[in-house]
This record gives sequence, C-alpha cells and structure tokens, in this order.
Amino acid sequence: MSLTGKTKASSYKDILQMNNSNNGVDTTTRNIVDGEGTASSISISDDVLQVTPKNDDTTALFKVTDKDSNSILVVDSANDVVKANAGQHTVNTQIQKFELDHTAASPDTADTWTALVSMHNHSDTNELEMGTGSTPAETLTITTTASAAIKHYFYLPLNITIDSCNVWFGATSATGDVVKFSVMAYDVDTDNGSTGGDLTNGAEVCVSPSTITGAGREQAYFQSLTISTADVNAGKVLLACVHQDGTNSDLTINMQLVYHLR
Repeated sequence: MSLTGKTKASSYKDILQMNNSNNGVDTTTRNIVDGEGTASSISISDDVLQVTPKNDDTTALFKVTDKDSNSILVVDSANDVVKANAGQHTVNTQIQKFELDHTAASPDTADTWTALVSMHNHSDTNELEMGTGSTPAETLTITTTASAAIKHYFYLPLNITIDSCNVWFGATSATGDVVKFSVMAYDVDTDNGSTGGDLTNGAEVCVSPSTITGAGREQAYFQSLTISTADVNAGKVLLACVHQDGTNSDLTINMQLVYHLR
C-alpha cells in the first residue's frame, strides 16, 4: 500500500517522474511525465526549470495569483507576451508621446497634413507638412530641411506591437476646424549619404475613426485612434500627423501611443 492508502496499481498514473533510469535530477533538463509516460509542461534539471506547452499554446502557460485568485503574473504563449499586476498589462509596455504646441508650431495650411513632434519639450516654429491626400504622404525627401524633419521621427530600434493611440487637442480661437489624425510607418534611409533620412513606403498604422468638428477653444477634444496595423518592425520610423480643414484656430495636441516590445 502507498502512503495515500491507495495501491500502486490504482495510483501509479498520478506519480510524477523523470524517466532517467532511477538517476533523478542531474545536469540534463528532462521532461516530467506521469506514471504512464504522458508528458507535462514542466522540465527540470539541477539548474533549470522550463515550462513548455505540449499540446496547444495558451494565454496562461505560467500563472501566479494572490490568495483571492487575482492574476499577478501571467505568461501568455499564445501571444508571446508576459503580463503583470491586476490590470494585466504587458510587462514591457512603453508610451511614446507626439505633440504640437500652438505657441511654437501649429497647422498653417488648410487641408494639409502636419507632422507632430516626437521630441518632448522641443520648441520650434519649423513645420513639417506631409501632403494633401486622404492620408499623409507615403514618401519624404529631405532637401535642406533635415533639422526640421528629424524632430518628428520616432525611430524603432526594436520590433513593437501598438496597443492603443489616444489624442487630446485644444484650439486657441473661438472658431474651430474639422480635424483628423494619422500615424504612419516608413522605411528610412540610414546610410548617411545624400538620401540620408529620406522616408519611403509609408503605410498608415493608426487612423482617426472619424473627423472631429471643433467648435473652438471652449472645450478640449479627445479621440481614440483605430489601429490598422499593430505590428511594426525595427528600423521603421513612425510619424504622427494632424489634418485640419481650415486655419481658423491654432492647435495644441497631445498624442500618446502605447506599445510593447515583441
């Protein structure tokens, strides 16, 4: 009889073991199996603990909870992310801010896309205009405007996934304009030659779900942009833009793009 009061014949399947010829744990990482040889998700050695799903990836491959069963740490192998705390945020979540200050630069041309600044607290009157199409221009060729252009670039040294993009804006005059926003991803020339910094192959990754008709300075406006392409690869430049159908009012804009590394 076993210590549990059950015979080995009736309980051997519940006994975990390592299939190591009765040598136990050693330097080789081996899978833990049950008494009939069915593999578990756990493998161990004298220095390694490894967790690997055997059938399907899951949103909770490894999970730590508090005494009330609230998730504190979750390894999500289905989406290749690790989430932490009660809000279950991806642990490497980052926030990039794009902005426009009406005291420095604000849309000066009607029906034209104007880039937002990605360098915080950067005061400069040089605007970067990105065309008059339905989306910002898909290319940018730097001629004599490198210093004006690069303050708008958010260069990605690592692959990211965009989680959300929200924007607040306010007008300076009693009369407003019709406003919309866009975030574009571009290939960028990094060869430091005559085309250094030029942008090509632009594609929209975040877009306003609708235009906002501003009534003027009496209230602030908020919009959550729609993510059209969440995954953006390393080496790309993100450029956030605003489109205003008139010049009735200057704008102050505060955009927050939330993302995580992947």
